[in-house]
Amino acid sequence: MACGLGRRVLLIGSCLWMLGAAPARQAPGSHGLLFHLSASRGLTADYSAGGTPEPNFASDVAVIPDGADGPGLQCGHTQLLSYWAPGNIYARRGTLSFFWRSRDPVGPTPFPIFRVGYADHSSWDMAWLRIDYNGHSGFDAFVTDANLARTRVSYTLASFPGPAAWTHLALAWDETRGMRFYVNGRLAGARDGAARLDAALDQFGPHSRIISPYQVQSAYNFVRGGDIDEVRVYDRMLPDDGIAVLARGLTPETAGDQATSLDTP
Repeated sequence: MACGLGRRVLLIGSCLWMLGAAPARQAPGSHGLLFHLSASRGLTADYSAGGTPEPNFASDVAVIPDGADGPGLQCGHTQLLSYWAPGNIYARRGTLSFFWRSRDPVGPTPFPIFRVGYADHSSWDMAWLRIDYNGHSGFDAFVTDANLARTRVSYTLASFPGPAAWTHLALAWDETRGMRFYVNGRLAGARDGAARLDAALDQFGPHSRIISPYQVQSAYNFVRGGDIDEVRVYDRMLPDDGIAVLARGLTPETAGDQATSLDTP
């Protein structure tokens, strides 16, 4: 009995040694901000409510001086860049906002611009949220519910932004309200309704073919990067005027109602 107990204690100690100390969690920042990456500190996030400001994967990514607002990040075509999701983004509701430019002309091949991955799931790519270039002068965006149904919007521009132009993209979701997709501060598409979105999330980041617990990679016809700047994640669905403020490179003074309590129906 003592020998068995000793083995269990040794196993627990070994696991703790391998995992290390858990990162210190922080309360959401001003106006519901959970995560902010401006590139002013390189690949280290300016703010991380999850206590994990450093990227989990980082390869073929460089800081550039001409971001949308100050420095930005240049993601190569084989780039790997992902940050831990726990504490930094909530599946039940939130807003993802960032500036993006293609850097190279786009063509007829779709490619991912941003992904948020499940911590565990039956889908092969484990994509909970995705924003894509859709291959025909526009963007697709979706979030995935518990039954693998995807709330999706598609938006086509009359003239797709040139390789040197920064475009502001924002996706807001709430499992009691639906989803909103914005391009350059204007509502581009919406889906109203309730969905069971709450789920364990693993990592998030730009461009990669796969961002998941088992792999982060860019390969095959998904070898395509771009430039990104001012990545922000909020703990609620921001109102239209808050998105418009973010698209101007500013911080919203108000972020709408917060409804993240587990006591809220």
